[in-house]
Amino acid sequence: MPWWGTAAAVLAAVVALVAWRTAAAAPKPPQPPPAPGSTSSDARPDPGTSEGYWTPERMREARHAPMPEDE
Repeated sequence: MPWWGTAAAVLAAVVALVAWRTAAAAPKPPQPPPAPGSTSSDARPDPGTSEGYWTPERMREARHAPMPEDE
């Protein structure tokens, strides 16, 4: 292969490398907005809604959550 063929192959490799690095560094598109009808309250309900759940009877019957032992 003549020297210009080698030079063309090296130039093509450099161009491909630069294009790949540019594409990798390009900013990612923003995330789509949440679907209509879904709100943050779906994931995090109002804390006041749990007040009716913890009745005195449930508080008496409640058990501690198991905790890992310290080493």
